[in-house]
Amino acid sequence: MLRNIVRLVVLGLVVHAAVRIGPEFWHFLKFKDGVTEIASYPGRKTDEQLRDRILQLADQNQVPIGARDVRITREGNRALVSTAWTAQLEYLPTRFYPYDFIVDVEGRPERFNGF
Repeated sequence: MLRNIVRLVVLGLVVHAAVRIGPEFWHFLKFKDGVTEIASYPGRKTDEQLRDRILQLADQNQVPIGARDVRITREGNRALVSTAWTAQLEYLPTRFYPYDFIVDVEGRPERFNGF
């Protein structure tokens, strides 16, 4: 009987952690994928236009960054984008731990010389 109670408590803690932490990582992955897409095809957009698009993407994915947090550098027809933020993740009920999310992406190179 005690064994089953311990199993239920452990299962409850695992489910709690998954429900609290899962969405944070989901938003991070969606944001990182979008930033990679923006960095791969900057076109003739200025750095400010790219930064504005990245900030729009951050708002859509509930990422708490500002314009000063986004660093953009150009390398040919690709852009390198770096940003980071710290989130408080709740692994256990009422126990928060800081986690640093880092997005450091380089636009994918054009394949087959643009063919």
